[in-house]
Amino acid sequence: MKDLVISAKRQKTEVKWLAGCFCTAFLLNILSIIIYKTSWSEIFSQLLWIFIIFLILYAATCVLRIICYVVRRLF
Repeated sequence: MKDLVISAKRQKTEVKWLAGCFCTAFLLNILSIIIYKTSWSEIFSQLLWIFIIFLILYAATCVLRIICYVVRRLF
């Protein structure tokens, strides 16, 4: 069985995508707190939803990156 090797450059790229998606989800939570004028304690009480939105955003960016990769390889 062949070992799978992930380069340091690819790892850094994925960490940047993960951080970007998490920051986007966190900022969306802050924006919703401001818009709906709710308690600021929701920043911590809604972390599960922030995590779920973060995973959805990351999955969507993965799908888009795969589609872009395939299109680039075809042309």
